[in-house]
Amino acid sequence: MKILFIAMRFRRDGFATNVLDLTQGLVERGHEIHLITSGFLKSDDQGEDTYFKKLQQDLKDWGVKVYYFKEPKGNVLKKGILSITETLKVLSYILKINADIIHAQSPNTTLFPWLLGKKYISTVHTDTIRPSFSYKHPDLLIAVSSGSKDFTEKIMGTDPKTVRIVHHGISKRFADQISKEEINRLKQQNKIPTDKIIVGFVGRLIKAKGLDVLINAVAHHLPKDMLDKIHLVLVGHFDDTAGEKWLMDLVEHENLEKKVSILPFQDPKPVYQMFDIFTLPSRIDTFGLVAVEAMMSGCCTIRANSYGATDQIDHGKSGFIYDMEDAKQLGNLLNQVINDDELRYKLALAGKEKALIQFTKDSMVEKTLTVYEELKQL
Repeated sequence: MKILFIAMRFRRDGFATNVLDLTQGLVERGHEIHLITSGFLKSDDQGEDTYFKKLQQDLKDWGVKVYYFKEPKGNVLKKGILSITETLKVLSYILKINADIIHAQSPNTTLFPWLLGKKYISTVHTDTIRPSFSYKHPDLLIAVSSGSKDFTEKIMGTDPKTVRIVHHGISKRFADQISKEEINRLKQQNKIPTDKIIVGFVGRLIKAKGLDVLINAVAHHLPKDMLDKIHLVLVGHFDDTAGEKWLMDLVEHENLEKKVSILPFQDPKPVYQMFDIFTLPSRIDTFGLVAVEAMMSGCCTIRANSYGATDQIDHGKSGFIYDMEDAKQLGNLLNQVINDDELRYKLALAGKEKALIQFTKDSMVEKTLTVYEELKQL
């Protein structure tokens, strides 16, 4: 099939990871992929620059044809003119490509195939969108979790008959284990203690990810003897200097400077190997891809009850789920798994088994293709 993805600007996050994994899986199955996008987030950060260069190189290596348009910016007049000219540009791309399947990956891009009267699919990647002129209901909608399905039906007014759940999937490479010696080498390389239980987080280092809840739980809701047993590792990038100051001030205020390591964004696969416990205190996820990565990597996973939690974790069997914002509850769960090695290993093993069965990239690609075939029959 000739498949067209339409997306707004890419940034370094789970959205980009998901679109790339889906693209690669479709290409591996012989499908032709085209991408219309407003580009890739520009940054002075060397890590982000390297990330986006690799992303663009991957697309090129996979034979993906990329077409660009500009997002309307500036004063009212300039923005109005750009809205018209760039919309016409995107419409011309769609007509030229003449794809078998149009998949709008960003909510605002649903407007483009709708204007042409084309059948199309869209995926709900965020729970921050709201009904607007530029959002048009697709013929079929992919929700990435049961929570995002509820969100799109209740908030966006989507017809439940058009919604299909396709969970995000990841590469099985996360299940490959490295030796204890290599794990210790990584810890030493990153100045992380080798004699502590490592509690980790991966993602954007912003308040919306609930890092204040995690730090509160560690600082105020762990007994001192438990606090002495752990070290907290946060891996990711800051959106801006204000966000960096917020987190650093919070760590300093709680006197946790010696208990917290902050590492820049990097390939998370080896990072998860250093973690004994993974926490996702996020307030904004529709799925929480990093939780699945951690589970498949063999981490004991504890996450907030944001969207995706109950899809991923059977509470008390393959991990723990706590009430979002409840630092005391998170602290109590951390205390349990820090204090009980057998429980921690049991939850980690069950989580890994579940991730390998339900959340692989192959499963995601096959289920997405099923939705594509359904669209063709409409």
